[in-house]
Amino acid sequence: MIAGNFSVFPFLSVLQMLMSSGRTGLLEVQGRAGLGELWLEEGTIMHARVGQLEGESAMQLLTTTESGEFQFGAAQPAPERSLSLSGDLALRQLFQETEAWKPLLAQYGDWSQLMGFTAQWNDRISVNRRQFQVLRGVERGLSIGEMLEQAALPPRLLLSTLFQFQQAGLIEARA
Repeated sequence: MIAGNFSVFPFLSVLQMLMSSGRTGLLEVQGRAGLGELWLEEGTIMHARVGQLEGESAMQLLTTTESGEFQFGAAQPAPERSLSLSGDLALRQLFQETEAWKPLLAQYGDWSQLMGFTAQWNDRISVNRRQFQVLRGVERGLSIGEMLEQAALPPRLLLSTLFQFQQAGLIEARA
């Protein structure tokens, strides 16, 4: 078993070590998004899960991990195959994903934060289906973390949508 803290060993460094050494097993990640699980088979990422999210959406959330703890147990096969990420190309993509998250994490660092509509919001504002899904979470009084877990949207897309409406002054963080 391998275990540590992300303040000492950053997430992508841990992942790079496991992938380049051809490891098979389960990487458990306790971080901002809660408990995440990442299965590797001979250095290839085969499946990811965070809460109810699986596959690419869960992998997106795992790339936001900046603090927390991890442990890797060898020889635990993936319960299913939702991904197939291997080699330097996969690591480069994950690094780019991490960079793309930075402005959103700066804005939404606290996922227990609630969002609400401002006085500028009205029912005549036209929204598309994706925007409606995100705004439904605001209307229901969900925290950002709850919205991320329950949405059928990729996590970064959800936060980008929140950001657009917040920049337009139509929603705001609530105390």
